Amino acid sequence: MKLKDKVALVTGGARGIGKAVALAYAREGARLAICARTTSEIDETVQDIQKLKAEAKGWCCDVSVEDSVKDFVGDVIKDFGRIDVLVNNAGVMTRPVPITQLEVKKWDYTIAVNLRGPFLTTQAVLPVMIKQKSGSIINVSSMVGRGAYANFIAYATSKWGLEGFTQTLAAEVRASNIRVNSVEPGYVATKLTGYSGSRPESVTDVFVYLASDEANGITGKMLSSSGWKSQLK
Repeated sequence: MKLKDKVALVTGGARGIGKAVALAYAREGARLAICARTTSEIDETVQDIQKLKAEAKGWCCDVSVEDSVKDFVGDVIKDFGRIDVLVNNAGVMTRPVPITQLEVKKWDYTIAVNLRGPFLTTQAVLPVMIKQKSGSIINVSSMVGRGAYANFIAYATSKWGLEGFTQTLAAEVRASNIRVNSVEPGYVATKLTGYSGSRPESVTDVFVYLASDEANGITGKMLSSSGWKSQLK
């Protein structure tokens, strides 16, 4: 039980990678707080977690909206008393098009969810982690955030930005014993990929490791779900 009694908050936790990570955390003894935008998916995931005999609660939250995030995180702290792990997983990706054809509203939407969302959620969670003098923040990146892929300008920019956010935050909160890392999960079968790729359950090991006490001292790392152990050497 690598995460026994740790409170983990997972955004976009009702399906795909977020749900797989939440279930993996539950199997390791964590208490789960998840958020998403679809109530039916939240309820189903909470029930699946509870079937594993783990404590879980779900909230409807839009991570790009400040008040929505503040209310959500406030409720989590009120109900659970602490937050040990934050997984910034919620993300969107619009259809790939050349920059000259990209609608401004789609650019704004992508940046709002993928970059503003982790900022707002982290900003709301950090005070309790700083008070605890402990915590692990895991940002879900993408191979598109570590290489050049034509026609993904909004998504790529959001994920490249998230990598910079990760590195800067890691330096900023290191003195408070808070770890900040990013994970590139690879090509995973989620709604973003049209459900093609590897199973979400196949990428959870690195998330469990980074959430656990085994990862004490590991911060500012850009890990991939495949070969992540060799990246720590």
